[in-house]
Amino acid sequence: MLTHIILWGGVLLEFLLLWRGFRGKLLRQLPFFYAYVSFVLLESLSLHSLYWSAPQEYARAYWIGQVTALLLGSLVLFEIYRVALRQYPGTARVARNLLLLVFALAFAKVLVNYSYGSVLGPAKTYEELERNLRVVQAFAVLAIIIVFVVYNIPRGRNLKGILAGYGLFVASRIVQLSLLSQLGSSFERVFLYLEPFVYLIVLCIWTAALWSPVAELSQSPSPLEIADADHPALVSRTQQDLQNIQLGLPGAARR
Repeated sequence: MLTHIILWGGVLLEFLLLWRGFRGKLLRQLPFFYAYVSFVLLESLSLHSLYWSAPQEYARAYWIGQVTALLLGSLVLFEIYRVALRQYPGTARVARNLLLLVFALAFAKVLVNYSYGSVLGPAKTYEELERNLRVVQAFAVLAIIIVFVVYNIPRGRNLKGILAGYGLFVASRIVQLSLLSQLGSSFERVFLYLEPFVYLIVLCIWTAALWSPVAELSQSPSPLEIADADHPALVSRTQQDLQNIQLGLPGAARR
């Protein structure tokens, strides 16, 4: 009964998130985030249906869905970097390249282990892959928080809400997967309740933060764009000032 309440409560919040994103015109500004929410919504409904129709396939489908959601969640982090550092394109480009390299190395490590038979069974492979990539995500979240604080980068409620919710989710997944790896079947029952409950809290954070858009997430013109737009007026004012100087100082033009 409790699992059904958590499941359908999460589905309702995901629908609300997508609806408010559409109404608030945030879908175009945060496409990866809303793609992630849409996938998790479809995954939840599909897994619920599969649990009753083909329970023997549920575990495999669950882990495949988790890894897919993990990859989409990684794109959400790239999007946070893009939005937060849009006034610093060079820094943003370096950060994205470094993140991409670390994610690729973590993914390659699991593939190598699986190829050499050090990981037994597909579920263990998915579990190890997710745990490794979640650790990378945790460092990415920590890095962007440090950049925010050190460089005093402005961020609105929308961006802070996405980062806070996803950071909580990543931290909880690392703890859950570590306990699941250490305790095994004795932790599985707790895991079945703890995972959706934490995600429900995350959805509450996102819904509250993204209920209405804020100016910081809108694409504001950069200082270079503003200067370029004001260039004709600036030239005209400069010419007028030079003429005034020449009128005030008759000998200035001859020197």
